[in-house]
Amino acid sequence: MSGPRCVQVVNRNENHNYVLEDNALQRILLREDVKDLPLMVVSVVGAYRGGKSFLLNYFLRYLNSPTEKRNENGDWLGNETDPLVGFSWKGGFQRHTTGILMYSEPFITTTATGEKVAVLLMDTPGLFDPNSTVRDSSIIFALSTLISSVQIYNLIGNLQEDDLQWLQLFTEYGKLLKNEDGSKAFQMLMFLIRDWFYPYEHAFGAKGGAELLKKKLEITDKMPKELCDLREHIRSCFDKVSCFLMPHPGFNFSNPSYNGNFSELSADFRDALKELVPSIFTPENLNIKKINGVKITCADLYTYFQTYINAFNTDSMITPSSIFENTKRAALTAATREATSKYTKIMDSACNTNTPSMPGEGVRVTHNQALDKAIEAFNKKGKLGSQKEIDAYLTQLKRDLEEQLPRYGLMNDGKYRKLAFEAKEVFDNTVKAVHGENLFCLHPNDVEPLFNEAVLAAVTYFDSKRQKIPNVFDEEKIKFIQCLGKELKFLQALNLQNNRHVVTELKMNFSSFMEGLVSKDPPLDDNEYEVKYQESYRKAIETFNQRRNRPTEFPEDVFKLSLMQHMPTQFTDLKEINRSKNRKQFMLSLSFYVNYMSLFWDPDTCCLHPNDLVNERNLALEQALKLFHPELPDDMEREILKQFIKSKYDDLRELNDAANETAIASAVNVYIEKMDKATEFKGWWVPTLGIPYIVNLANRSSYHEEAKKAVLLNFYSNRRDRMNSAPDKYYNELIKEINYARMKY
Repeated sequence: MSGPRCVQVVNRNENHNYVLEDNALQRILLREDVKDLPLMVVSVVGAYRGGKSFLLNYFLRYLNSPTEKRNENGDWLGNETDPLVGFSWKGGFQRHTTGILMYSEPFITTTATGEKVAVLLMDTPGLFDPNSTVRDSSIIFALSTLISSVQIYNLIGNLQEDDLQWLQLFTEYGKLLKNEDGSKAFQMLMFLIRDWFYPYEHAFGAKGGAELLKKKLEITDKMPKELCDLREHIRSCFDKVSCFLMPHPGFNFSNPSYNGNFSELSADFRDALKELVPSIFTPENLNIKKINGVKITCADLYTYFQTYINAFNTDSMITPSSIFENTKRAALTAATREATSKYTKIMDSACNTNTPSMPGEGVRVTHNQALDKAIEAFNKKGKLGSQKEIDAYLTQLKRDLEEQLPRYGLMNDGKYRKLAFEAKEVFDNTVKAVHGENLFCLHPNDVEPLFNEAVLAAVTYFDSKRQKIPNVFDEEKIKFIQCLGKELKFLQALNLQNNRHVVTELKMNFSSFMEGLVSKDPPLDDNEYEVKYQESYRKAIETFNQRRNRPTEFPEDVFKLSLMQHMPTQFTDLKEINRSKNRKQFMLSLSFYVNYMSLFWDPDTCCLHPNDLVNERNLALEQALKLFHPELPDDMEREILKQFIKSKYDDLRELNDAANETAIASAVNVYIEKMDKATEFKGWWVPTLGIPYIVNLANRSSYHEEAKKAVLLNFYSNRRDRMNSAPDKYYNELIKEINYARMKY
């Protein structure tokens, strides 16, 4: 069944224990729109078959009516033939309500001062029915009185002395509560006298009720002391005590077919309804539930329900002191809940998964602020009980909230890591936007400015996704910038390698083209060869400029100069060979060397131990010289061949040097990443998790050795092999770099 309806929130089992219908109560009291609102609880209690549910349905009709119809004419009553719906009711002798019922829809309204209030209606089973014990009736009466802010004591015919006796328990409880705080225990008690047959003595309504109440609570000289005390304490326990005299609804009420429409009610009863209901629910008459002078919320009421039900099931006898003890416990529990809710709301709004990360210390600062607000909220409510009891709850609250800090710290740390990853992508994309799918190749002096651009873009992105906490230093941001700092050396090494690669490629293309011309038959004359040289020279320079990712403002360029110096020298020597009769033998030997070295090593795939390159060069040179059989002995041509081979070797050596430098930079980055992760700052929350934070020297040494292993694996993964055991200047440089990097840890 959907829509607003009456739901059972407390049931009684066969053992006469009371069971809280937890899910049903949560759906009413812990709704997001009402859980933090103060509330008014109107409860009707009294003998069974007294028309309690019937009356509550007219309360519902008033609360469901539009505001403009809540007037003196009683327009809120609606159509006079409408059946009465809401709380289940039926005229007759048999009981109809079992357990405690509550209307599932809180009515959100405002007081005369504009304060939002949730109004709840509660129906109770009749007292003294044949299936209930005296204890059962005592518990129902106690729950109704303790939970409500308006307790309507529904009586038939008159207000008798034994009706007052039921309030004895609460007057004693009220004295205890008053002694603790000075405020009254309860808000409003209304004696609602049904079927009043003496309007000639006291008129129907509030005025006649006030007259009757004055008589009934009057203290006389001959009255026993306990009765005098009871009357005094009734008034001292409630902010307001009133009485209302209701006429009989009419004899149609007892007809089994009667559906509750007010057209069949007596005129006096209808007039009484028009007076009674607004006197309870108009904005100026709303009575907000308070305990110990403190307004409680719907969520607080849930805590009180739990506490009282557990207590009444445990205690064989309900006493004022037991009620008081449980009220204290419930009040302190409710204060703890509200304080925890306040803390959680502040921390979740600042640190949940949907909010940006903040400096690690900012989580602690926010936690301290939230803790202060939580303690403030607790102190506003947690006044019921001895100072020792209050302090015990407050100490536990602080302990519990301190234990929440690591969760928020780790959540924030995870968001920081994600942000750092995203900001690093911004850095990488800024660099990639310059070279695209081409080799990263800039004038050496342009690398650092590009690096600075990329850092600025990354940090700007980082800042845009980061919460700023006043007066809190962002240590993680500095750490992130420091991590980016190591990228400069890597970019410089990569740029060096790629510039060398481009220059070597262009030199080799130039040489291949010019050497190919030497092999032509018949040979080109000097002028033709000169023209081809000029064309090839211009093309090489144009290609070099095109291979650069950005034009440069720097006039001096060692790589361009190297290319420009290489080509004229090559041309001069090749022009001599082009004139020689030994040119074919020359080219055969040179081609052998080039092919041999290209089969031995592809510079694009790996780097070499320097000695490997030297050894292979020597073998290739020896064989190339053996292949050179000039028709006429000519030491000059042999020397030119050696120079050509040396030049080609120098190109390969530069490529290998650059590749080794890049491998070193990459491996050092691996070392820094490993050591950063092993010794990273875990934040002040780590000790609270029981994780040792202080990394001793022995641990640092083991971290270094583990990182060093990873470094060597990375370095040698870029080498062709590890077979050469000769001294290696690049290996030595790598060890020097990681030992230097180790110093910061």
